[in-house]
Amino acid sequence: MGRRHRRSKVTRVVNLVKKIIAFFFSHIGLCALVQELVKNARERAVDVVWNATFRVNRLDSKQWKKTVLDEVKVFKTICMQSIRKGYDGKEYGKQAQWTFTGAFLYSLTVITTIGYGNTAAKTYIGKTLTMLYAIIGIPLMLLFLTNIGDVMAKIFRFLYAQSIRLKFRLILWHKKRKAAKIRRANSLVSRLTRGHRVKADSSVDSFGLGAGADVEDLLTARVEMEQLEVRETAAAQLESVTVPISLVVFTMLGYLGVGTTIFKVWEGWTFLESFYFCFISLTTIGFGDKFPSTSVSNTDEAQEKLVITSIYLLFGMALLAMCFNLAQEEVQNKTRWIADKFRSKEDDDD
Repeated sequence: MGRRHRRSKVTRVVNLVKKIIAFFFSHIGLCALVQELVKNARERAVDVVWNATFRVNRLDSKQWKKTVLDEVKVFKTICMQSIRKGYDGKEYGKQAQWTFTGAFLYSLTVITTIGYGNTAAKTYIGKTLTMLYAIIGIPLMLLFLTNIGDVMAKIFRFLYAQSIRLKFRLILWHKKRKAAKIRRANSLVSRLTRGHRVKADSSVDSFGLGAGADVEDLLTARVEMEQLEVRETAAAQLESVTVPISLVVFTMLGYLGVGTTIFKVWEGWTFLESFYFCFISLTTIGFGDKFPSTSVSNTDEAQEKLVITSIYLLFGMALLAMCFNLAQEEVQNKTRWIADKFRSKEDDDD
């Protein structure tokens, strides 16, 4: 029993050592070791400089500078070697960029070609996988944006058509109300005319009644003609519905305004800085000089901000694709209209 107990202890110790070795040779373990190495080298450099100040004659400036310069060179060499191994200058555990939401935002910036650059793969495996992921993901993302842009354009065009129908329904309702008022007025005049007994010639009476009927018929016909014109105009506009470019631009500016307000409140940026970040992001320029810095941490609030930022970028690019689709259609229609005008003018000249 004693031997078995000792063997089980030895087995547990061996498994523990294996887990420790596996951790240190994993990506996280290597990053932790490299960052710890840089941290120790930095503390050692500070200690050397501090001790050199008292060990070396303080009046001998050349010797002091030489000692400090040699230690700075050693520290610089360690930093360069660590950077090649993946060190990004951040203290381990304080700003963890490879959380799930951080990795999702990184993947999104890769396939949308935004590429801020604040988050990037440091290891050879990470860089290789990023290139393979981009080769597959970018075409799929372009296909997705094209299809979702068409769908959103159809929805937006349908809503715009419904607004046109509503406008003409209101116009028709106003015309019908106007016609009803005219009928009531004519009816009142007819009753007053019939009720007022005037001793006159019968031919004059018949002429007056005939003239009143003719006026009522003319007014009724005029109202009906106006209603018919409204229906024809509505049918002509609804036959080929195109969204005006002004409305497309207003929609895009409104979405940029929403994002500007959100990031202005979150980051404490100015209005121009927030608008600049949203514009640079949605146009996939992605300089990387502006990024929600408060979102790069492990807190729940920061992770929520990363999720909202990802959703804002993804939906914004789909909205941008929709706007391009609608603007392209409007430009084509305008170009066709101008070409028809020139063609008809040439025919008239001939």
